[in-house]
Amino acid sequence: MKAKIKLAFRIVIDQNSEMIWDKYIFEDTYFEYKIQHQVFDDKEYPVKNYWELLAKNPHAERIPFLLSSAVVNYVSQLNGEIKSLPDVLGNTFFPIENFKLDLISSNLEDSSKHKIGLTFYTPELVLIDIIDNKYLLSKNIDKENGFETFMFAFHPQVAISYYEPVNNS
Repeated sequence: MKAKIKLAFRIVIDQNSEMIWDKYIFEDTYFEYKIQHQVFDDKEYPVKNYWELLAKNPHAERIPFLLSSAVVNYVSQLNGEIKSLPDVLGNTFFPIENFKLDLISSNLEDSSKHKIGLTFYTPELVLIDIIDNKYLLSKNIDKENGFETFMFAFHPQVAISYYEPVNNS
């Protein structure tokens, strides 16, 4: 089962997030949300929450992209790796090359309703096999003979986000 894949890892950040990194992202994205909400809101008939705003002004769908600017510096601090997702040997595994922010909910006056999702994507990896609920992977995409491999256990917040079968002929 040889294929090129990309994995995605998603975290949700809200007011109950405990890691300091998450708390900073929560604060900065909520601050930015309040600014962007006012830009897209109707001055005569204002609304308070994101879903009402989106229903009234379809251009508000750009807000999640605009909130990403508040997160870029935090993601750069990760130096291209999610350290909390080690491989089966305990080595730092999860390389990331980009991310996407989605706005789950927010409210102009109630920060407890602010919730975002961050999805991190790996570069292309080779999926060699799946053994005992573990991915057997390699970072060597273009190798023709033998691969340096690592194994990564299935994780509830990780999914295959891209799959390209490789012809083995």
